[in-house]
Amino acid sequence: MRIKALLFMASVLLVAVTGCTETRVVQSRYVIQTEDSTPRCTYTWQHGDYWEFLAWALLDDVSSSDVLAITAGYAPENLPSPGTEIIIPIPDEYEEAARERMEAARLVRTATEARASDPTDCMRLLREANDKDPSWSVPVTNITVLLLEDGRIDEALELLDPMCHKNTPALILAGIAWRHGDTEGTLRHLSEALITPSPRPEVLAAAGIVWSVTGERERAGNIIRRLLEDPEAPSELRILALQYALMLAED
Repeated sequence: MRIKALLFMASVLLVAVTGCTETRVVQSRYVIQTEDSTPRCTYTWQHGDYWEFLAWALLDDVSSSDVLAITAGYAPENLPSPGTEIIIPIPDEYEEAARERMEAARLVRTATEARASDPTDCMRLLREANDKDPSWSVPVTNITVLLLEDGRIDEALELLDPMCHKNTPALILAGIAWRHGDTEGTLRHLSEALITPSPRPEVLAAAGIVWSVTGERERAGNIIRRLLEDPEAPSELRILALQYALMLAED
């Protein structure tokens, strides 16, 4: 049972940390402002921009792309011409921060494209993105992926520690703690990853595994059920969770 749990945990963490993600980010400091009287940021549209890309980087939510377009005065299917100045639903005091975030997002996008052909250049671009916007967890998480793949665990831990309160870094730290037999540390980091209203499917699966191994079977069953009931969870992860739930039922 414990061996199977460890193998399943490894699968969960592989799903969570593989690749330089373009669409998954963790908690952002930006929120949509609904009051019409609130001063908003201006943003100069760049070549290669699209609404989903801005929503991912600025609002931490790709599904908000239509709202972003409408707020700027465009139909969601229409894009401004490069060089056009638009309004984005972020308080104007964050205009410089929004510009830096978009510059960092472009670097992350280029790094993602370079990863398969040139990992060294990928790492360089991700570090540039982190320097451009140190508060953003996406470059840090992706740098950590490369460090873990290279076996540089101590460097990964040092890099992640300042962001352990954020969803994805907390999940990665939980996985590292688990591999080192630190059950208390694993539970602590999983609690940090679960604190958001809608935890990622990988977080639910990992928590279900750890709670079952530590004897909290009811909590494990409840959280695995949440994963199985999530229609947006990756199908392969839901299948693995179902297999594990059946394993629990057999014990």
